[in-house]
Amino acid sequence: MRVSYRWLSEYVDLDGISAYDLAEALTRAGIEVESVTPRVEGVTGVVVGRVLNCEPHPNADRLKVCRVDVGREAPLTIVCGAPNVAVGQHVPTALVGAKLPGGSIGKAKLRGVDSEGMLCSAKEIGLEVRWLPKAQTEGLYILPEDTPVGADVVKLLGLDDVILDISLTPNRSDCLSLRGLAYEAAALFERPLRFPDRQVEAEALDTGASPVRVALQTPRCPRYEAQVLEGLAIKPSPLWMQMRLLAMGVRPIDVVVDVTNYVMLEWGQPLHAFDFDQVRKGTIIVRQAAPGEPITTLDGQARELDEDVIVIADVDRAIGIAGVMGGENSEITAATRRVVLESARFDAASVRRTGQKLGLRSEAQQRFEKGIDPLAVRGAMIRAKQLLVELAGATPVGGLVCAEQGDSEQPVSIPFSPQAANQLLGTRLPETEMERIFTRLGFSVQRRQGDVWKVGVPTRRPDIRLQADLVEEIGRLHGYDDIPATLPTGPTTLGVRTPGQRLRKQTREVLAAQGMHEVFTYTLWHPDVLDALRIPEGSPYRQMIPLLRPMSDERIALRTHMLPGLAQVAVHNLSHGVEGGAIFEIGRVYWPEELPLTKQPQEVNQWAGLWFGEQPVRLWQPGRAYDFYDAKGVLEGWLESLGLRDRVEFRPDQTISWLHPGRCARVVLDGQQEIGSIGELHPETAARLGTGPAIYAEFRLDLLETEWDRVWKVRRLPRFPAIRRDLAVLVPDHVEAADLLAQARQVAKDQGDILQDCRVFDVYVGQGIPEGEKSVAVTFTYQSDERTLTDEETEEVEKAILAAWADRFGARLRG
Repeated sequence: MRVSYRWLSEYVDLDGISAYDLAEALTRAGIEVESVTPRVEGVTGVVVGRVLNCEPHPNADRLKVCRVDVGREAPLTIVCGAPNVAVGQHVPTALVGAKLPGGSIGKAKLRGVDSEGMLCSAKEIGLEVRWLPKAQTEGLYILPEDTPVGADVVKLLGLDDVILDISLTPNRSDCLSLRGLAYEAAALFERPLRFPDRQVEAEALDTGASPVRVALQTPRCPRYEAQVLEGLAIKPSPLWMQMRLLAMGVRPIDVVVDVTNYVMLEWGQPLHAFDFDQVRKGTIIVRQAAPGEPITTLDGQARELDEDVIVIADVDRAIGIAGVMGGENSEITAATRRVVLESARFDAASVRRTGQKLGLRSEAQQRFEKGIDPLAVRGAMIRAKQLLVELAGATPVGGLVCAEQGDSEQPVSIPFSPQAANQLLGTRLPETEMERIFTRLGFSVQRRQGDVWKVGVPTRRPDIRLQADLVEEIGRLHGYDDIPATLPTGPTTLGVRTPGQRLRKQTREVLAAQGMHEVFTYTLWHPDVLDALRIPEGSPYRQMIPLLRPMSDERIALRTHMLPGLAQVAVHNLSHGVEGGAIFEIGRVYWPEELPLTKQPQEVNQWAGLWFGEQPVRLWQPGRAYDFYDAKGVLEGWLESLGLRDRVEFRPDQTISWLHPGRCARVVLDGQQEIGSIGELHPETAARLGTGPAIYAEFRLDLLETEWDRVWKVRRLPRFPAIRRDLAVLVPDHVEAADLLAQARQVAKDQGDILQDCRVFDVYVGQGIPEGEKSVAVTFTYQSDERTLTDEETEEVEKAILAAWADRFGARLRG
């Protein structure tokens, strides 16, 4: 937020305190000032001139020779090329020797005519042209007719101001106004506060019947005030007001709109003015919009609303979107003579959602969605009425109309212990200093017997609700730099990771060591993303927990599946020239027992991996696409590191909707418990997610926490050599290799348990293999810890395995 140093200094005595000193103090107190910038730097020698005469240049078609009164004894002759120069205008005039942002001005001769200065445009004197009306940016910058001739333009337009760019945290909504910053600066420097809130609040309200009626038909508007004024002259606001708005980054429009913006910046309370003659039957109704209700907003956009939007309406139609933007059908125009001024409180969350849905962002919305001071509703209304009477010639019609519902918000009283504050801060501040800090902040202090005080917090500080908040205020105002560094006290305990934490750490390290990259994705998604996974209606995956107040339309519910997030990462990389990759995420999915929630959902720890695109090219082999066995090798390495490799089997499956049938498997522990799955993405899923062919795996870590915690075994290095033998057998093509291996291990165990390992290294179907059969080649590794094995011993085990295979699977040695 931009803040004018000169404007702020009207409300708090900053004599002797530079803008840089103020920025340093605010930043040290927790209100970050990102930059301090002079509004316009180095402008001198520019005064207000009045054009007395304007004649065509004798030697140039596009130039004019002007006689300009600048408050000296004799007018100046100035040659000007601006198309809008005319007699009687008051314009910024740079004298000979003047300095402008574009350079210095000297005496010149233009086409044979001496020129004693320059008539200036808004850009040439450094004004913020992006916030000026178009008419004020084309040609000379025309000043009001009552501007005194010869006046210093720098002082007149406030070009010597300094702008502070403040970055506020969401809790400090009070500092979205000069009022809040004035309270803050006055407290920091212990200077008197000059903000006119008390004078405004003390003003007597007008009485009498008002022509406007207000009805509240939604609980999301606890208070709405309206004041009718007539006899307004719709004209530009005074130059001083325009300059203050420009300094704060707000575009001047006309006196009515400028007054509402001025008071919003001053008080932090957004206001809006409707053309009262366009409010049908003089009735304002605050209600929820009807589904599909149309409105054309002030930006000229036709919009359809839903029932979550609060609207300001008359008896027939919506005339504004509460807290966001007014309607075109009640806009202030040059023909407006009566206005109804609005000052209200609206539900912050509703205003925020409305702005997000409609893609609207306004200064008023920014303040409403962060929360406003309920006591500023009346003060801002009175202040705006005063300015409209003074500057626009308005006359109030009847009294102020106020509609309220619910309990009005009052200052809160918070118990506070000075002893506890010192303990938390590690200080020994006297109670008198703490009381003085609260008084500087505008808080009231009521001491009671004992150690506990009652501190009254004004409604402008909604961020303070706990004693810890009051302690933070003590620390801020005392100065963080003045708080001594102390060591924490208390019992020391040895930190130990839980089994689940150790498992996640081990998983992260093993997967990264095998070349995978860890990613972190959103846990919030839209239920429609599950359509790409071909998950049927009624599936538990469809039971996504909705958010009460989602931040965007895309992320409205907690995820039940991790594939969409990984797919989004893959698509982003592929679209940015990355040929492929292997990524994984360790996170949670959320599975409720029923919706709506009646108890805590199940939060399941998982890890999921995605292998997409092509592997990087190596010197000894060209790049190729990732396949099932690349992923399976990573999984086996992970399982091996956990000591679970021999207890796990991969079972082919055709029922996982997001994986290709026949190219996926479920991973089962100890023959009973399913712990995960792996497979190639279903072509339809891959197409809808945009990943192309890819391999996906996911595992439930919560099911492995106890298994992993007790499986470690230590084995001494072998003393005797191993024997390796290979067998190739023909089996029917429906026989699974995993079943062959399991049968071999069981037979070998009964034959003396000398079989250390057996693996399939080739499966072949084609020429030389009978139809309906396949060749499966298996390598066996035999070894004993007690002796060197003989060929006879291994052949005996091998014959037993072949006999068992022949009996169960119809296997025979391949010739």
